[in-house]
Amino acid sequence: MRTILVFLAVALAGCANPSVVRVDSSAIGSMHITRVYVPRFEGNPEFVEESTDMFIAELEPRIHAKISQGSAIRQESADILAGGNLAPTDAAIAQAKRAGAQVVVLGKVTSYRSGATLNGFSTVRVIDVDSGNVLASFHRPSGLLIGYSEHQGVMAAVKRTAEDVAKALR
Repeated sequence: MRTILVFLAVALAGCANPSVVRVDSSAIGSMHITRVYVPRFEGNPEFVEESTDMFIAELEPRIHAKISQGSAIRQESADILAGGNLAPTDAAIAQAKRAGAQVVVLGKVTSYRSGATLNGFSTVRVIDVDSGNVLASFHRPSGLLIGYSEHQGVMAAVKRTAEDVAKALR
């Protein structure tokens, strides 16, 4: 019985994925945020549209600021499809300024399936439009012990980052 428990503990530890949470509470607290700009998330094209919609649906009722949803900042390239970086900050800030936002939220979703394991991830940065400073960064795995699809994992991760952003912007 002990051998089985040790095996399960090792297996579960191997499935663990780190979270990154960094928030500059003092900078956010000094801002008067009335509008947040959220361009379409980047990443696997199978997930980006619904990930962006879900993020906004989860965030909107939790904050007082109005959310402006934008389109893609750049077209999917091989780099993005392979899990590349977030969209260029300068382009996102320019779109956010046109929308009258004080904050832009950049997001990216990824996933993996490897044999019997799978997971989804959401990475989000909250950026001050005036200064270009990163106010908060979040990277979350799905947090699911058992998942049935990469899509389910990605959506669970997106929900977690929306909750993180809501807490930071309150």
